Amino acid sequence: MAKVMLDRLSEFPDISIEKIAYLANTTPATVTKFCKKLGYDGFLGIKQENYINFYGITQEFINEINDPIDLYNAYTNQMKNIYDDLYPLYNHEQISRIAWQLSYCKRITVLTGHHGFTATNLFSEMLRSFNILCYEIDRHSDISIIENTLEQSDMIFIISLSGKWMKKELMEINEKVFERNQNKIVALSYDSSLGLSNLIDFSFIPDFFDSTFISNNSIQVFFILLVSYLAVEMKKRNNL
Repeated sequence: MAKVMLDRLSEFPDISIEKIAYLANTTPATVTKFCKKLGYDGFLGIKQENYINFYGITQEFINEINDPIDLYNAYTNQMKNIYDDLYPLYNHEQISRIAWQLSYCKRITVLTGHHGFTATNLFSEMLRSFNILCYEIDRHSDISIIENTLEQSDMIFIISLSGKWMKKELMEINEKVFERNQNKIVALSYDSSLGLSNLIDFSFIPDFFDSTFISNNSIQVFFILLVSYLAVEMKKRNNL
């Protein structure tokens, strides 16, 4: 069983449990039991881990590096692979609608914890070309600051991947303030039960919470896509 999986490692995460069972001359149930003996929840757990590891740089590859450009090219090519894999997973129609709303903004704010600062910095820099000011605020700031931000910004992007902050602290905002401004809010979260009209639901992305690397890049891809649609929207408007 182990040999079959290792021989087929390059086919993860797309290979099915049925194919592994067939190649190992056994049943899917036996494959599942074998995976659990290795400490995984099942075959899906191994698939998810190898989805992440697929983008890793192996020690064997490092040992063969003679020129820094080799490792640089390998890493940047793998980053492109990640972005290419993530691209079709997003709801592009939804992103296009948000880009249309963003195209009328002059000042936006991103509320985030430390997890989203890298992606937010990228977003902020990209928006400079559109003369849109982007403020970054720690979502753990005093609630009065967050309320004022809601009132003063044209749009608010909230990064709350687990959804816990949204359900707990955002609900402490003055009800009237929230009602007046809720159409400005775009939430980025793995929790699809938040009940907001503009919710970027990351639960469709495999391994999202299994790897900080994957979740960080997933947020960045969203912002890159959003700015890409924004550019198209602005071009349409300028041509009218």
